[in-house]
Amino acid sequence: MRKILLFIVPLSCLLSCKKNDSSKQSKQPATLCLDTTFTRPDFTGISAIFFTTEKDGFVATGTGAIYKTTDSAKTWTKMSSNTDLPLYSLCFTDSQTGYAVGGSSSCNGSGCIPPGGIILKTSDGGQTWNKIFSSTKWLEISSVYFVNKTLGFCVGGNTVFKTENSGQSWSEYEVPNLGGQMVNVSFSDTQKGYIACSFGKLLTTSNGGITWQQVNQHINQTLYSVAALGNTVYISGSDKIMKSTDGGTSWAALPNSPAEIYCVRFMNEKSGYAFGRGNYSGGDFGYNYGSIYCTYDGGDTWNGTSDIKQSTMITDVSFPSDAIGYSFSNFGIIKLKVK
Repeated sequence: MRKILLFIVPLSCLLSCKKNDSSKQSKQPATLCLDTTFTRPDFTGISAIFFTTEKDGFVATGTGAIYKTTDSAKTWTKMSSNTDLPLYSLCFTDSQTGYAVGGSSSCNGSGCIPPGGIILKTSDGGQTWNKIFSSTKWLEISSVYFVNKTLGFCVGGNTVFKTENSGQSWSEYEVPNLGGQMVNVSFSDTQKGYIACSFGKLLTTSNGGITWQQVNQHINQTLYSVAALGNTVYISGSDKIMKSTDGGTSWAALPNSPAEIYCVRFMNEKSGYAFGRGNYSGGDFGYNYGSIYCTYDGGDTWNGTSDIKQSTMITDVSFPSDAIGYSFSNFGIIKLKVK
């Protein structure tokens, strides 16, 4: 599904590996619950974002490039990623240790062999990245999530990859007859986890990812994101955001929530943010604006807009603190400040 989203937002060639000019910033009037500042770096094709502090962060691209900022997204420096395969997700466990995942399930030319999924790791604050795992399956690893410094999970296709030693080794757990593609993984603790999948599939585990069960309740929408906080879990997708208060056993749609949400994040069980695809700009060569929504009552009510005209649809977000976050669209980086 991350690959599908990248097709929706076409990737362009990287223009430069130099630090960009911070003068390319613009501000939009406050969007209800968040102030937004837009910055256009001198590279394009961003596919993932992760900030370790309010100033220090990383983005990855669909061409395998990784960039780092140390000044709140004003300037960026290209790191040594050692890959040209698409990257779809980033996760850091501390300021020095981080992971990037991606890969490709297809290739061109007669007799070509798809490279499959990859996992990269950095131990020096993102300066250099090394491939620590290559899947033998022809799949793309779409999401990475670490519960703590040693326990981490990656998902792609119908397979879960688990490490208990900071990526030194990985175990594979296949979910047969899934009928969809794994998109996003999240855990509420070391044992309880969730995977949002395409075609309305949702998986849960209660034994640390060794076995996975498919939620029997009909979700009836393609899922993009999951946010887990103890027994309270939120999932978002092509239709309304859904909520569970019993650890994923039963689910209810939030009737006042927005649709087409690619990324949902909750700071606690009450306060959360939703990012996704907004209204269409119009015209034969138009595009979808970005959308940002907020809730402070556990999803009962939402405030926001689907008309962020300085942005295309927003597919990922990182909150290094309760006050500051960062997201992106095809137009560039969006700095978010909670009012």
